[in-house]
Amino acid sequence: MSDLEKQFENFVRPLKLDDTPDIEHRDKLEQNLLRELEKQHLQQRNLWRIIMKSQITKFAAAAVIILAVLLSVLILERTSSPVWAIEQSIEALKDFRAIHIILISPDSTSELWLRSDESGIQSTDMIARVNNGAVVWVKDGSTYYYDPKQNTVYFEPAVTQGTSPWLGPLLIERLSKTPNAKIIYSKDPVTDRNLATLMGSINDVQGNQSFAIEFDVETKLPVSIKQWHNLDFSGTPNFYAPKITYYKQLEDSIFDVQIPANAVYVEKPLTIPEENLGLLNDPDDGISTEGLTQQQACEKILRDTFTAVIECDAASLKKLSPLVKGWTDELISSIVFRPGQNDQIVEIASIGQIFKMGQTKLGPIAAAPIVFKRRNGTMYEEKMIVQFRQIEGKPSCVIHGPYGHSREIK
Repeated sequence: MSDLEKQFENFVRPLKLDDTPDIEHRDKLEQNLLRELEKQHLQQRNLWRIIMKSQITKFAAAAVIILAVLLSVLILERTSSPVWAIEQSIEALKDFRAIHIILISPDSTSELWLRSDESGIQSTDMIARVNNGAVVWVKDGSTYYYDPKQNTVYFEPAVTQGTSPWLGPLLIERLSKTPNAKIIYSKDPVTDRNLATLMGSINDVQGNQSFAIEFDVETKLPVSIKQWHNLDFSGTPNFYAPKITYYKQLEDSIFDVQIPANAVYVEKPLTIPEENLGLLNDPDDGISTEGLTQQQACEKILRDTFTAVIECDAASLKKLSPLVKGWTDELISSIVFRPGQNDQIVEIASIGQIFKMGQTKLGPIAAAPIVFKRRNGTMYEEKMIVQFRQIEGKPSCVIHGPYGHSREIK
């Protein structure tokens, strides 16, 4: 028996408490307590002195205080959640350069492995194995899709699969700054872990998109993601990733692809989402192409657009690239301009020849490369899509946006 237990026993023993149930005594006690409570607001200080003169009351009061402390600890333990802020997740994600994702779409389930480039801006290596035997992968700046039913590989000379920005700090920061971004807190009914869900939507070169990214508030890392092809999170998600696992790095062998040697290769046409055409048809946007060849027009509008990016000129950028018209200046600054950041574009190095053409209801579209320098000294190539138009007899063009993801030039 400890010293505290002996002290407690010595304290209680002389009190000679009667623990025999007595209903009449209980009723009287209740009445007395009620009367005392009614007087409490007038006699609080005197009452406290009177009560504390009795040893048994001192003991009872101490017991009440102990009980209150215990209850508060239990309530706090059940209701409190680990502290979480979006900035903590952005910081935590900086240490991870690879992910494994189980991806569910309305008609298939896929297993994806992705690895970001050295800058951590986007994924340069990816492979997706679909449950029907199809395989999607990126290699040397091009994207490939193998259809086992037709034994055909469809390819395009751009990195159109993977993630750009990388499912890391930049993407989380971008979504958190969208005009309708919000955070919802919940608890996983299966694992009982605390979750925070970042919800945001944006219109870009892929069309209207909404995202819901769930974070484990303890690890600070994303654990699931949903994406819709609309701005209001409505209907069936375009895809759902119920499980995301982050890695520091992955072995090269994970991205090896084996397909039949006799597979046929077919190049995919250059297209843009139909829903974006309405945003590209304002006669006040873009530049006139009067007297210019398509190559000359591409060079001029690309140079004007990236000059606006370098100079952080949101008004000019919105006129040249109408898809960002609905973005706030703050969003454009955080996504495109990135002032003061390592990935900020600071110089145009060169603009290349048109290498791919296509057609929309508005007119021809062309893809051409531009090489630029970032603040950290790295050189990147961005392939851009230009939409040509003929509005009220006047020829002009606007920037649609990037064709796939940018890639670092070694």
